[in-house]
Amino acid sequence: MRIIENALLQDDRGFLHLRFRGRMLAPFIDPQAIESLAATWDTDENDIFICSHQKVGTHLTKKFVVEILRTLGLSEGHPCASGDIGVDSVPWPEVMVSQKGIEKFENFRNQTAGQPRVWYIHCPIEDLPFRSIHPGTRFIHVYRDPRGAAVSQYFFYKKHPLLQVDPDLDMDTYAQMFVGGDLYFGDYHHHTLGWAQAADPRINPEQLLVMQFENLVQDKLKSVKILSEFLAQGQSLTHDQTVAIARSTEFNTMKQGIQKNPGSFHFDPNTFFRSGKTDDWKELLPDSAVEIIDRKTKMAWGPSGQPEIVQGSANSLLGDSKMIATKTAA
Repeated sequence: MRIIENALLQDDRGFLHLRFRGRMLAPFIDPQAIESLAATWDTDENDIFICSHQKVGTHLTKKFVVEILRTLGLSEGHPCASGDIGVDSVPWPEVMVSQKGIEKFENFRNQTAGQPRVWYIHCPIEDLPFRSIHPGTRFIHVYRDPRGAAVSQYFFYKKHPLLQVDPDLDMDTYAQMFVGGDLYFGDYHHHTLGWAQAADPRINPEQLLVMQFENLVQDKLKSVKILSEFLAQGQSLTHDQTVAIARSTEFNTMKQGIQKNPGSFHFDPNTFFRSGKTDDWKELLPDSAVEIIDRKTKMAWGPSGQPEIVQGSANSLLGDSKMIATKTAA
């Protein structure tokens, strides 16, 4: 993957980046690619977007979505028909255009025309790379306990081969950076709140499903049910199908499956599939870091420690908003 010209280091701690509308971008995303997409891309009723900040369960959500769609039925030529959740089957559009050009992007759209088409994006809702949004387009936002997100980002950024993050960066320092908000794709709390509130007026609340990472890990059967109802549009899964999909999303099952058949998955799972736990922050975050992250969470999201989800979203329409409202902050 090539680094875009003019990428800069944040400071002596590394974090090679560019900026778009003042926010940090990963150094392999060209701001001109975002502007090109935003000027020309009209989504359609087949588009499904997994929308998350980094390291909050994106790959896990891709696995849920792809397995549900495969079970409901995809054509033999569909990129996801084999179960691949890598970048050729579930692209990151800004990276695809930055690295491979607009032709690759258009070819993917043509290849999946008339069928469910899955993308993932990490941008805040204010930076969506669309000219227009079809009322049938669906968005799945995934968020995570901010303490868990901070820990997962810390290890991921230090291991990423292109970001030049100081290997001696300590957890307390990173926690300060995390609550400061000037990291890749902007402030985590603001990012989550914008999506939970469907802050883009072009997105109707019923087009949005908000899922919590911890629930995707701990209550897989219910997660399959919620996601399939949102995606199936009249089709339904049997109990056996639901169980099979849930099992396919287990941490070790996913890791071993990608090891045996990586497809277009672009990371080594031995390096970047770290733990699969939802609460390892309790062991890894110093008390001082927990304190400042909890303070930021309550300030940004309120005393509950949870982002308020927009009324009329698919969460309430599916009758499962109680599941989403599990408290995680101290």
